[in-house]
Amino acid sequence: MAKLQLLLSGISARLMKNRDYFVYATFSFVSGKKQFPGRLERADDGYALTFQGATKPVDATGVCMFFTEQAQKFEEARLDYTERGTVITLTVTPRGVQMKQTERQAGAEEKTAAVNPLLDSGRNYLIRVDQAAALLREIGILTAEGKLKNDMIRKYNQIDHYVELVAPMFERDDSEEIVLLDCACGKSYLSFVMNFYLREVLHRRCRVIGVDINERVVEESRAMAKRLGYHNMVFQCADLRVFQPPQNVTAVISLHACDIATDLALATALRTRAKYIACVPCCHKELLDQYRLPGLEPLMRSGVFKARFNDVLTDSMRALRLEAAGYKVSVVEYISPLDTPKNLLIRAVRSGRDNPYARQEYESVRALLGTTSELDRQCGAMENDLFVTDDDLLL
Repeated sequence: MAKLQLLLSGISARLMKNRDYFVYATFSFVSGKKQFPGRLERADDGYALTFQGATKPVDATGVCMFFTEQAQKFEEARLDYTERGTVITLTVTPRGVQMKQTERQAGAEEKTAAVNPLLDSGRNYLIRVDQAAALLREIGILTAEGKLKNDMIRKYNQIDHYVELVAPMFERDDSEEIVLLDCACGKSYLSFVMNFYLREVLHRRCRVIGVDINERVVEESRAMAKRLGYHNMVFQCADLRVFQPPQNVTAVISLHACDIATDLALATALRTRAKYIACVPCCHKELLDQYRLPGLEPLMRSGVFKARFNDVLTDSMRALRLEAAGYKVSVVEYISPLDTPKNLLIRAVRSGRDNPYARQEYESVRALLGTTSELDRQCGAMENDLFVTDDDLLL
């Protein structure tokens, strides 16, 4: 009994601390040839326990008391506790009490569905089809029957490659909880994929916040999170120009936020002093009619050349502005330009120190080009903010 209560204290702690990741738990009590099953599920702010035809509300302590009482009445008892990506099995027999923890294993049907000759057999996928079937079905990569769609294999590879490129940032992170902020999240596919990776691949505590100005896509994201049981996700309808981000943001991500929305996402990351930034810009318009290239005007007579150079110029200045704010920045192509020309991933890791040399370079380039971006305006507003502390109010 002492060992059982000790092991159950661990289950109780999980029920209290990891409620957002809890999926369900099942009980099985054996007497002779008879088996008496039970089940635990989320309900409102607590849990609902079903046993012998009756359902009652319980808390974490109540669950453990129930199992202890029943284990003493029966010859054998078993508890299978399932969190996202993890299964803990506790067994009580005449020989003693045992507990083991394993990763959730894919079923035979999931493994069969994951087989597709068009997949890269030499690739070590981080978002595996046989483990992320429910997620990939929700975002349209799998059919309702769980089969990988041939016309979505390229999209699937793109998603997994994005995760592969940002994974090193999170693998070495030592935060107690990773808070991921997706700015201009749209349908939030990237948020859901990163949520799966952080929780079910890295087994990290995480919270994901999606922000978008479009109420319809926010509602769709909320509904998807509910269907998947991703209780550690929240979605807000807000304009990033006035959005107040939470404290302790670990990372800011943004995928194909159009035009100045990318600047607003980067400004939000700077405002929160996020450790990591992973941004894939989309269309660029704001600087197109602003910039000038003294002495090189003949090269810009063609509108196509002017627009293409504007794309490179805008993203280059964004990267340099992040360096000025003290980030170590790298820019890579995360997918083939044959899929989309908007294929650059800007990755940034905060060093904790401003870079005056990069700031001077940035201001010199901006003066030469004659440009002012939304990112410039947002950063200027941050520098001019008046912060009032509790001590100021006491004075």
